[in-house]
Amino acid sequence: MQNNLLSLKNFPFNAFDGLINLKELYVDEFILCCYADEAAAGTVNCRSPNDEFSSCSDLMKNRGVRVCVWILGLTALLGNLIVILMRVVVKEDNKVQSVLLTNLAISDLLMGIYLLIIAIKDVQWQGDYFLHDFRWRSGVPCALTGVLSMVSSEVSVLMLTVLTTDRLICVVFPFKMTRMNRSVACAVVGGVWVLGTMLAVIPILGLEYFYDKKRSVGFYGKSAVCLPLHLSAERMAGWEYAVGIFIGLNFVSFVYILVAYIVMFMTVKNSSKKVTSTSMKRESQMARRMMFIILTDFLCWMPIILIGLLSVLGKFHDPEKEAHVWIAVFVLPVNSSINPILYTFSTPNIRRKVGQMKNSLFNSIARKLGRSKVENG
Repeated sequence: MQNNLLSLKNFPFNAFDGLINLKELYVDEFILCCYADEAAAGTVNCRSPNDEFSSCSDLMKNRGVRVCVWILGLTALLGNLIVILMRVVVKEDNKVQSVLLTNLAISDLLMGIYLLIIAIKDVQWQGDYFLHDFRWRSGVPCALTGVLSMVSSEVSVLMLTVLTTDRLICVVFPFKMTRMNRSVACAVVGGVWVLGTMLAVIPILGLEYFYDKKRSVGFYGKSAVCLPLHLSAERMAGWEYAVGIFIGLNFVSFVYILVAYIVMFMTVKNSSKKVTSTSMKRESQMARRMMFIILTDFLCWMPIILIGLLSVLGKFHDPEKEAHVWIAVFVLPVNSSINPILYTFSTPNIRRKVGQMKNSLFNSIARKLGRSKVENG
């Protein structure tokens, strides 16, 4: 019996051609077993660690995951596109909120694009994914796809932090602090996009720290879905950076958001016992509407942060990496699909406009049906 330990690094994939006497093979990448099985027609017993996302034939081996990616990708793309168009058509009184929510929708739209890229690649390579795996994960397209997902997630978190700050100033410090105007909001939004993009782009600038020499892949090429989430005890290249961003920065942001909303609701509760102004009531109502958007994002991100923290500490046991898969393709992107629904119901003007459009559509259909009956009758 022959035992061999092979690595992807500098490995000639045609080395398995003509295997005759090899009976047992141990490799550190599942993709090498795919090549061995192809070359030896199943006569070699090849053993390797299981990949959480992929199989020899599919980029996403789990059918349920594949369906979720398509559904979430399409709803995030179309839903947020509709929200952006609606906010262009419907002019809101609160210009600052409109700017912030429009940019939050744009960041969520990017998540939809990311998911659809992964879904399309899965369909494109269905049946022979292993032939494309290494070139995909080590190439520029995967890196750019990963950048897209990280820009979307980080800009979204930072935008929620800015939205919370705007509500905090309006509700708790209406007279002590200057509120943001549209110009300031645009400047802050620009800074958020620059920071989010910079955090995502740094890992692809060629720094050796982010390069996995063992696997010969970069920061975003550690999995077939090009997502650098660190949800295991394994210490891959750049893991400290991933933990610092996805766990550290996002944890601080959501703790701040949680504390800010507790302070806001305590302020509203105390104010309700006194005579409150119309302005104060309006601001507190707006804070309640924003809470639903922020709460859904909070509920999506906190499991990611907690599991990531437990993984770093070695306290999270997930040998099959099922949690990693579902968090990457469902929990993380789901808020990008839910937010458009919440946007629609967060602003009375948009609700009213949607209602008018719905009534106009139904009336138009009714008129056409009535005209058709008259003509046929």
